[in-house]
Amino acid sequence: MSGVVGIRAERSIGVSRYCERLAASLRAHGREYVLAAAPRRGQAAHWHLANSSRSAAWQAWRRVPFVVTVHDVVPRTPALLPLYRLVVYPVVRRADAVIVHSRFAADLLCETACVDPERIAVVPHAATRPDATDRAGARQTLGWPADARIAVLPGVIKPAKLVREAVAAVRQAAGWRLALAGPVHDAAAAAEARAAGAVVLAGPDAEAYDRAIAAADAVLVLRSASVGETNGPLLDALGAGRAVVATATGSIPEVAGGAALLCEPTADAIRAGLEQLNDREEQRGRERLSAARGANLTWTASAEAHAALFDEVFGV
Repeated sequence: MSGVVGIRAERSIGVSRYCERLAASLRAHGREYVLAAAPRRGQAAHWHLANSSRSAAWQAWRRVPFVVTVHDVVPRTPALLPLYRLVVYPVVRRADAVIVHSRFAADLLCETACVDPERIAVVPHAATRPDATDRAGARQTLGWPADARIAVLPGVIKPAKLVREAVAAVRQAAGWRLALAGPVHDAAAAAEARAAGAVVLAGPDAEAYDRAIAAADAVLVLRSASVGETNGPLLDALGAGRAVVATATGSIPEVAGGAALLCEPTADAIRAGLEQLNDREEQRGRERLSAARGANLTWTASAEAHAALFDEVFGV
């Protein structure tokens, strides 16, 4: 059996980006790890399962050893729960090893899918430091105002990200302006944000997205609920060393590790967090905490953990 194939759906932007970084880190670790949309004969299979890429269900018919990384433990809508119970969760239970990114996700997977906890490995999602973290330079390139206090809400623009609550919070927070950076799945919310004075960077490429994070005085990591997600925007903020205001939902507190200002998922609570950052010493302190937390979440550690698990399951 030669190498490991990482199987993911390319349409899932966040998971694809994660897989590319994992592949690079494993190659740097001396391991063959090829990304594909389907398994390859004679090669070990490592499936990546998320709400936008439920293709791991195909693995139900395979009899060879396989590993599954569960990025989203429960479906984004209750309407999909019967499908998960009928097809997805049985596949996860059949896996020789299951990877999640937090203890919260591991506990949720045991509770929801009845997965044997002995087969679950918690491998923290790494934080990636962007090539450029200069705030002034990022704003100049993006054409954003140099003197405004900018709160960036990154990721897919959809109701679960509390876009409307963020708009209301920033409207009431003294001195702050909102910027949204991500694919637009809720056009009405994006239009309302623009009407309220927010900047909307719709569907940015990776370079523009990284600049948006770098340009922020605060990064908003907001969830109405959690499905055990990878918390990509939070990790991007930690990697860039930016102050974070985050809802205390799901795995966010665990992943933030004390670096973020935690709040309830309401406009008033988000506003209070931003106003706390009007104290420049508080902002700088939060930036130091973010940078330190990000520095502890490395792709080298992730590669080492994956390599050890692949040795155990596949003997490669």
